[in-house]
Amino acid sequence: MAPERSLIAAIKADLIAHDRMAIGPGWVPSGRGLGAWWWRYRRNHHAAGVIILYRLREWARRRPTAFLPGLCDRLNEILHGTHISREVKLGTGVYFPHGCAHIHGDTEIGDGVVVGVYTGIGLRGGFFSSDMGTRGPRIGAYTRVGTGAKVLGAVTVGERAIIGAGAVVLDDVPEAATVVGVPARVVRQGPVGDELPAALARLERMRQMANQPPSEG
Repeated sequence: MAPERSLIAAIKADLIAHDRMAIGPGWVPSGRGLGAWWWRYRRNHHAAGVIILYRLREWARRRPTAFLPGLCDRLNEILHGTHISREVKLGTGVYFPHGCAHIHGDTEIGDGVVVGVYTGIGLRGGFFSSDMGTRGPRIGAYTRVGTGAKVLGAVTVGERAIIGAGAVVLDDVPEAATVVGVPARVVRQGPVGDELPAALARLERMRQMANQPPSEG
């Protein structure tokens, strides 16, 4: 088992992972000095703030700091409109572009997942329902959860899936699938397994063609 990262190392890994969301010139700072880390926080304070407060809370829960976990929860709710319950496990670089997300239950969210604004991820069912339980979703790495989407119950969402805005996911979602609607249904299936390297190679060739200067003629 890999050794547990320190609090600072975990936060740095999250903020560096957020660099992949670059949206324009100057988004990714150069160097690793204090100014670069400050810029990583400042460029999108919701995404950075949510994950920093989550890491600090989880660090504090393993130590005799009785008040600090609750303070982190309140600050996340006040500053970023986000609630993440104590059973939730977040991978490296989970990205909350605008905050305002609610995640609860025994839920796992993989590395690099994008959690859109006004999303709800967690439990389903009522007290008298057969769906009642404490296990929430397992969401694979690099999945995108769209604005206002809901992922409910003990479902598994495969890596690189796309959950459309406003979708309500009540069943498992295959790897690299796009789902939309209420309840969510698959409308597109992306490359998986052995298909993926060839698809990535095609994408890289398309990027190279797009970046070539126009020919003179």
